[in-house]
Amino acid sequence: MDLAALSIKRPIFITCVGTLILLVGYICLKRLPVDLFPDVTFPTVVVSVPYRGAGPTEVETLVAKVLEEELSGIGGIEKLRSTSKEGIATIVAEFSLSVDIKYAEQQVRDRVSSARHRLPDDIDEPVIRTVDPSDQPIAVVAVSASGATAGELYDLAEQQVKVRIGQVNQVGLVEVLGGRKREIQVQLDINKLSAYKISASQVAEALGRAGENVPAGKTWNQKSEASYRTLGEFRDLAMIPKAVARFTNDEHPLTIGALGTVVDTLEDEKSRTYIDGVPTLLLYVYRQSGANTIAVVDRVKETVEKMNAQMNAAGRNVNIQVVRDGAKRIRDNVYDVNEAIIIGIFLTVIVVYLFLGSFRSTIITGMALPNSLLGAFILMLVAGFSINIMSLLALSLAVGLLIDDAIVVRENIFRHLEMGKDPEQAALDGTREVNLAVIATTLAVLAVFGPIGFLQGVTGQFFKEFGLTICFAMLISLFDALTIAPMLSAYFAGDQHAQPKTAFGRFNDRVLKAFDRFQCWLEDRYAGTLRLTLLWPKTVIAINVLLFAVSIFSVKYIPKTFIPAPDNGEFLVGLDLPPGTSLQRMAEVSLEVDKSVRSFKEVKRALVTVGNRDGEPNYAEIAVELHPTGSLRPMTTTQFKAIMRDRLKEFAYANPSVKDGDATGGGQRQFNLNLTGGDLKELEVFSQKLVERLKTHPALTDVDSNFRPGKPEFQFKIDPDIAREAGLSPRTVGTELRNLVEGQVAAPFRSGDLEYDIRVRLRDDQRDLKSDWRKILVPNINNTMVPLGLVAEMENSASPASIRRENRARTIQVSGDINPKGPGMGFAMKDVPRILRDEMKMPQGMSFAFSGQAERFSELMMNMVMAMGLGILFIYFVLASLYESFVTPLAIMLVLPLAAVGAFFALLTAQATLDLYSMIGCVMLMGLASKNSILLVDYVMQLMNEGVERREAVVRACRTRLRPILMTSLALIAGMVPVAIGLNEASKQRTSLGVAVIGGVVSSTLLTLVMVPAAFIYVDDFRRWTERIFNRFVRGRKKPVEAGAH
Repeated sequence: MDLAALSIKRPIFITCVGTLILLVGYICLKRLPVDLFPDVTFPTVVVSVPYRGAGPTEVETLVAKVLEEELSGIGGIEKLRSTSKEGIATIVAEFSLSVDIKYAEQQVRDRVSSARHRLPDDIDEPVIRTVDPSDQPIAVVAVSASGATAGELYDLAEQQVKVRIGQVNQVGLVEVLGGRKREIQVQLDINKLSAYKISASQVAEALGRAGENVPAGKTWNQKSEASYRTLGEFRDLAMIPKAVARFTNDEHPLTIGALGTVVDTLEDEKSRTYIDGVPTLLLYVYRQSGANTIAVVDRVKETVEKMNAQMNAAGRNVNIQVVRDGAKRIRDNVYDVNEAIIIGIFLTVIVVYLFLGSFRSTIITGMALPNSLLGAFILMLVAGFSINIMSLLALSLAVGLLIDDAIVVRENIFRHLEMGKDPEQAALDGTREVNLAVIATTLAVLAVFGPIGFLQGVTGQFFKEFGLTICFAMLISLFDALTIAPMLSAYFAGDQHAQPKTAFGRFNDRVLKAFDRFQCWLEDRYAGTLRLTLLWPKTVIAINVLLFAVSIFSVKYIPKTFIPAPDNGEFLVGLDLPPGTSLQRMAEVSLEVDKSVRSFKEVKRALVTVGNRDGEPNYAEIAVELHPTGSLRPMTTTQFKAIMRDRLKEFAYANPSVKDGDATGGGQRQFNLNLTGGDLKELEVFSQKLVERLKTHPALTDVDSNFRPGKPEFQFKIDPDIAREAGLSPRTVGTELRNLVEGQVAAPFRSGDLEYDIRVRLRDDQRDLKSDWRKILVPNINNTMVPLGLVAEMENSASPASIRRENRARTIQVSGDINPKGPGMGFAMKDVPRILRDEMKMPQGMSFAFSGQAERFSELMMNMVMAMGLGILFIYFVLASLYESFVTPLAIMLVLPLAAVGAFFALLTAQATLDLYSMIGCVMLMGLASKNSILLVDYVMQLMNEGVERREAVVRACRTRLRPILMTSLALIAGMVPVAIGLNEASKQRTSLGVAVIGGVVSSTLLTLVMVPAAFIYVDDFRRWTERIFNRFVRGRKKPVEAGAH
């Protein structure tokens, strides 16, 4: 179908189609969800099995190994990991991306259910859940109240703030962290228990019976129905000590008050939180699946403001504030990419205007941008995509690409107008002349970006929206170039020689004429240079090959990493003390470090969390937020982190580490290496040696392992023979000890509409059993009291803090961050295996594997190599199909290596890294480089088909196509300038992409104009030779090949 002829004959129809694209595209833009990253699926199922009272070794043997054996038989599992800690086993099953998450979850449930009879009887019911990557807190709200007790503050947060925020539209979950809830404790006296021969478990059971509401049933008649029940719940503290534990032999009641004291107190402290050194309480806010993060956070902020106003109006000194905004990074990135798109469009339009010298031509050409961008949103909505970093980045990169087709068409129409043709004929002839070249260049770009959308692995999921979004926009731009551009050129060409009437117009006319004279001078010089280079084509080719070889060699000196550290003004400081450290001691150390961190003027806010979610008090984390870049922070986040590492050396005893953070306080190390083996002791020794060795490695910093020495543990060794004769089991003894030390929740206490736990345990001064443990009485199967000292002995020992396993073998992880001044992650991943094998002689039976970002980096490199290979292959197939020749595409594709010359030299000169973003740029360059080569070779072939001598056809084609090649290249560079500069903090992370593309476009353009003409002579000779061979041996006849034959 001749689209150009159709558009010129039916301008109203084409106008309606273009307008419809703009309107529907705008509507779709408003409906697209906004998020930070594309929706990525990780088919991962987590099984958590509480086993209270059991140590890590018991948990590993009795729970983790059993479930690992059972789950390993499920098809599709790629990795099976487990962590055994005191009182809990966590098993993580990672499935291949092709496995349906619902199927995986059901398979895990079935296997856990079938293994239930092999697990200990006294474990809690296993909890099975799937992992959702988007299930991260989108906001953190801090609550503080001057003069309020810890219990009152917790009730305020739990009963009021949490409820109000939970009612916000599309808020899924609100989780309270820190603080202590009110708790009623019955603190027993061990001496009285011994004297009255009663156990703590019997006291708790009796208290539970006394505080229970029991339904008695219902009665009804023909007219009504009545319910009956007994009320035993405790509503008054004075009721608790009067409750009867049991009756003595003389039938006197033994009350709770006779055995201990009832205390109105707070539950045990598991964590503490501080903001700028002030105690506070935090609420983590999660969104519903698929909700717009920005909209939900805005509604949460609005609710917080209303609550503060209401509290102040009521005279309550309460402060509620959003201290971590998960939407901030999304806003910053969306704003930054939008700004890059706008500036890129502006610069691109200026380039077009300078070359074409006409406002009308510029507007006609520039119409491709809004049509293509808004049209892409239609296809994005249909495909289920979102507005995120990757899709917006694709559109920002596509700015220069989208206008390319329109530039080529409009420039050729403009050339035909200069020949004296009327606008309609010029539009028709100009479009038809470049029709095949425009389709070929667009298909070449689609051949590069299409495969990117279908790469495997996690990085493939991230790239899907990137690659396909560019394809969507390119398809719309192709339609625009072949329909709207010729239609507008035919009917709105205007007077090309109208004289300006204003002073600005005359000045503008002088500038344009000067630029036009420069173009003519450049064309003349280029034609002369080209004739000279065609005399020594072998020399030109040899120089280009040498440049390519040098550029490949330079890759060795370019730092490599997965994703550059973001300059978002946020990072984390991790602290940990030896296992067994109290929460109080950890808080003291954390506040010392926090004070040192906040002494820098660059720090805006510091949020301290003492104790982790696993209930381990020896860990702490400080989320640091810096001021925006300016007078208060004249440096990048990476530079400030380096200063912070030096400052934290004085706290080396707390094992500090500086990690990249995100908007919600999560963080991860950049380099992770898993050591796996059967002997845990051997792993511990070797991992510590490796840590010490890697601390001096030039590519790494803050190197540490997750191994921690065991914490003190007092173990009761039960004699099985004596225990059996006494009618006791280890479970009975363990349960009684747990009730004495940790306590047992026996009954609820109701105060108004609120309910609190009543916990039974020993007095605080008696809970340390090291001296009084022989006084403990344990009821046997006959409810007879047996002294613990009769059946057990206590030993002082130590147990590992945790035991980690991967693929059914014990593992220890060595982790660190990439030194920003070092040779990069690529060097570390190449050098560390050498150190393990050759330098440290890793023991037999031990193995290693990279994980986390290091693993993703390997996956990225493999995916990029595959993408480049497929891109080259698809470009060749597209060109071979369009030109009906297996040889002609070689002349076009010779330019592909030339793009790498500029890309690698630019990265090296700018001291940028070879990372995910720059690799995207390198893949993108394959499509960009081939576009100019297609324009050149296509026109050479046209002239040769018209009978022009080959060498003259090359010179004429190069001179004629110089202007559109320079226009498209400069338009691409203009679109990349905002990305390469990094206008804001959010964009600094992506500058390597712009640097690589600009360098590659510059080199491919300059070398294309010299290398392709020189190489074309040899390629065409080879084409003619292959045609002669084909005609002679395949067709069985001779046919002379004309000088200008295609």
